Amino acid sequence: MEEVQAVFGVLLRERRLAAGLTQEQFAFEASIRRNYVSMLELGQHQPTLTMLFSLATALGCSPSDLLTDLEARLAKARRRKARLKRQRATPSRSQPVAKRNTAR
Repeated sequence: MEEVQAVFGVLLRERRLAAGLTQEQFAFEASIRRNYVSMLELGQHQPTLTMLFSLATALGCSPSDLLTDLEARLAKARRRKARLKRQRATPSRSQPVAKRNTAR
């Protein structure tokens, strides 16, 4: 869940900045406190369903826009992690494989 909160926080911050809003302006538009905006953006809190609607309205988009973007970012992050894990598991062709000393 922490990954979801962190990715949502980055998404929210990017959307807010794209809308040209400061945290204070955004908080005013969403009828919330500025420090709550900060905590959301830092991934320290996650919004309720009702709050998701308020945030989306303040950003001039729909809640489904936010969730679709969130799902896409999470999928991309998971693919990247899986790719890195596979790369670590298989030796690179450019790196020589250490030979075992078979003499005893």
